[in-house]
Amino acid sequence: MKILVAGVGNLLKCDDGLGPHVIERLKEVRLPPNVEVMDLGTSGMDILHYSADYDKIIFIDAVRLGKPPGTVYRMKPRQVQIADDEIRDMVYMSMHEVDLERVIAIGRRLRQMPENLVIIGCEPKETSRIGIGLTEEVNSTVPRIIRLILEEIEC
Repeated sequence: MKILVAGVGNLLKCDDGLGPHVIERLKEVRLPPNVEVMDLGTSGMDILHYSADYDKIIFIDAVRLGKPPGTVYRMKPRQVQIADDEIRDMVYMSMHEVDLERVIAIGRRLRQMPENLVIIGCEPKETSRIGIGLTEEVNSTVPRIIRLILEEIEC
């Protein structure tokens, strides 16, 4: 099974850079040969160019669900309904303009995304101001997120 661990987010927006930060740390871990890690940053719809060749994708992202900052999540993407005209309008959008679950929904509709997907991330504290580096609450979750990724790889 070919697995992609993909970090998404903006390194210049504090905790929104969680995905790329985790990917950098994960590069220090010895992974099985069937696993690739990739920093997709704010690729938006370009994610679909990378996703079709994998049997499983583990996305790493900051996830806002209203819990305290640093709350760690492991979840399946929700089933988001996408209209044809919305697909056409979203083709040129970045991750600043479209959320990950919508990209996943479009990818599934276009058969460019595997069914075996999981999102691992945590509740951010700060994503609105410009700043490099994670807040203490989010940075402290990185080892746990890496453990969850390794568990997913073993599944």
